[in-house]
Amino acid sequence: MRRLTLYFLLSLLCLLRAQAHVVEQMFADFNASDGSYQLTIRFDAGISLPEMRADKEALQPKFSWLQERSPEELARIKAETESFLHEYLQFSWDSIDSENQPLNFELSFPAWQHTPPKFEERFTDTGFAYFDVICHGKTPDKPGTLSLKIREGDYPDLAVGFPNQHILTIYPGKGERLMEQQGKVREPDQADSFLSFLDYGYRHVIPEGWDHVLFILALVCLSFAWKPLLTQSLVFTLAHTITLGLAVSGIIPPFSENATTLIEIFIAGTIAYVAIENLISKQVKTHRLTMIFLFGLIHGLGFASVLGDKIRAAGEITLPLLATNLGVELGQLSVIGITLACLFWAKQKSYFPIILKSISSVIALTGIYWVFDRIPF
Repeated sequence: MRRLTLYFLLSLLCLLRAQAHVVEQMFADFNASDGSYQLTIRFDAGISLPEMRADKEALQPKFSWLQERSPEELARIKAETESFLHEYLQFSWDSIDSENQPLNFELSFPAWQHTPPKFEERFTDTGFAYFDVICHGKTPDKPGTLSLKIREGDYPDLAVGFPNQHILTIYPGKGERLMEQQGKVREPDQADSFLSFLDYGYRHVIPEGWDHVLFILALVCLSFAWKPLLTQSLVFTLAHTITLGLAVSGIIPPFSENATTLIEIFIAGTIAYVAIENLISKQVKTHRLTMIFLFGLIHGLGFASVLGDKIRAAGEITLPLLATNLGVELGQLSVIGITLACLFWAKQKSYFPIILKSISSVIALTGIYWVFDRIPF
């Protein structure tokens, strides 16, 4: 048992690394007409170059960084982006006599139509570097459906927006139909869009949200029972729903770079606080629920920088906001359920409190490390 616990703690330490800019999702708008299709991608300059994609600790480049590149550097950014997208996107045509027929496509870069390239600032409310890439191609002159698959591997998800403002997300190794038949765009209905946002919220916790997983795991380590855990989880969800909603609706203005950094530091601090409290408390007290609510408000601001773009892109934000937060809550409950199941065998053991204290200690140290790691020096 002690060896198993040691392996668990070492694995936790190895996995819980502070991450810098990692592009997890890109956004695109899809349109089609008879015989042709077009996908306009909001491309994150942070993955434009191979060395930036390989360095998981690289900071997300700012819009000013893009503007300051030399002509030679900008030419390389364009060439490398084109190479990446030809690997990343896989269009195919399904018809009665031909299934999964690969389709070639071309790329155009509106900013590079000027000399020097002229980048638009419509995506720079957070100050980061983006540019448009238009993917366009021809469809066969016969009835069929157009599908888009994302190459399997270490690639970002692609959130595709349709003319009716609904969104579907395509994950690496997966595909979606974009056109039902020649010239007819497949516009997902509200149910499709709801499930896409539900899945998006869930994935933000499992497997992508280590901050979130650690916070919920810290809650489990004080009270190993469903009722108080469910109460804490719901209070936390209510709080981050409030601030996320205020942010995506524009009531809370976009954050500056310094504000975003400060929020990330506070989030790490909330993780350390809850874990440290586990080491000195024996039960859930009223003040803990109050603190969890306040911490949830902070985490909601962090969610806004990650989830806000996709929710705003849907136009009408009520359904996406509800679906995303429901997905987050389901992810939290999954963390709770998995943790309870994994540690249930030791619940009646005399050393069970030591296991919980050990896990809390690891979480506290990780939170403290993240606090200092995220402070810009």
